[in-house]
Amino acid sequence: MTAESEYLLADSEADTESVRLGLLERIYDEATFRRLDALGIAPGSRCLEVGAGRGSVARWLSAGVGADGHVVAADVAPRFLTGLPDNVELRTLDIRDADLEPAHYDLVHCRALLMHLADPAAALRTMLAALRPGGVLLAEEADFGLMAYGGHPDAAWSTANAHRVFASLASARLMNAYLGRALPGLLTEAGLELLGAEVDSRVTRFGESAFELQRLTVMGAGPSLVAAGLLTDDERARSQQVLDCPTTVLTTTSVVAAWGRRPG
Repeated sequence: MTAESEYLLADSEADTESVRLGLLERIYDEATFRRLDALGIAPGSRCLEVGAGRGSVARWLSAGVGADGHVVAADVAPRFLTGLPDNVELRTLDIRDADLEPAHYDLVHCRALLMHLADPAAALRTMLAALRPGGVLLAEEADFGLMAYGGHPDAAWSTANAHRVFASLASARLMNAYLGRALPGLLTEAGLELLGAEVDSRVTRFGESAFELQRLTVMGAGPSLVAAGLLTDDERARSQQVLDCPTTVLTTTSVVAAWGRRPG
């Protein structure tokens, strides 16, 4: 099995996945850019973006480092990374077996990546080794612990079913939906000096961006979950009906961000 095929949304139609990634950018980029800005992106910096998606973070970093800087936008399946600026290098890369320049980068960033890896600690150690001494790493990961449906007759069932699927995915080492809460500790265990951490959570309604992101995620992951025996066709359809209902309210994914410095 390839790294791409292990990703639950690898089989999503390209148009649907592009829209989903665009929503993720719309919802989370502002906070990501605020955190990166606070870490002090400077002209001439060398940056690595792991799991670059559609490239919004790589483009933001590109503007910050300027013509004398360099950004690597890396993804295991870079099908949406097009039209990148001249100072952004595109790499097809699996962080689990990546051959990165040692002690090279001023900043490394990843978002919604580690939760999909069977050994996130190993990936963090790889990223740490690519940082120069004094370089910084920012990781942002989801935590679905507060996720709950409301406003629909099937809300309680949908909530329980979602967390049942999350537990099965964790047992199969396909996705850890609760990784976010462990992220600060993972950074320190990898050898980083923890500089800060924070949690963002939200409640969203039908038609809002965060709600649509969840709806498209369930739609895109559904076939893979059915194929893996973690969801029946009836359960998939029932879950989708809840998300297609205008009265549904969703306490959605929390995002835990943690950032640290390589000692030395």
